[in-house]
Amino acid sequence: MRKDIDEIALAAFNLAVKADDSTIIRLLTKREKIAIGRRLIIAQAILAGKTRAEINERIKISPNTFAQINRWLETEFGDYCSAYKTAVDQRSKRHVSKHIRPFSYEHLKKKYPAQFFIFSVVEELWKQK
Repeated sequence: MRKDIDEIALAAFNLAVKADDSTIIRLLTKREKIAIGRRLIIAQAILAGKTRAEINERIKISPNTFAQINRWLETEFGDYCSAYKTAVDQRSKRHVSKHIRPFSYEHLKKKYPAQFFIFSVVEELWKQK
């Protein structure tokens, strides 16, 4: 009996999503939206290579939730996972930058280029000599 109801509920959900994406969003309660959002955040962290302990430091999750989302990603979204990891790897290779200490001269110069314009010009002239 429960399985039949679950199948009918899933079919109703799929119909609502196909009809109009905003319809399903209006049907969800705030709590359900938060639960889905948490699952998406956890899935993104798993795809980024975070461990359960690392994720648990920021978002309290049970081992069962972690395992369920991890299994969901591996079985149903294997292609998505590999594409996501490839995109993240490519993006991280492009955006390699050195760490600049906050409030250091370099940081302030980068954050406020107009105020440090003369300093920048002098530094460029100095490098040319």
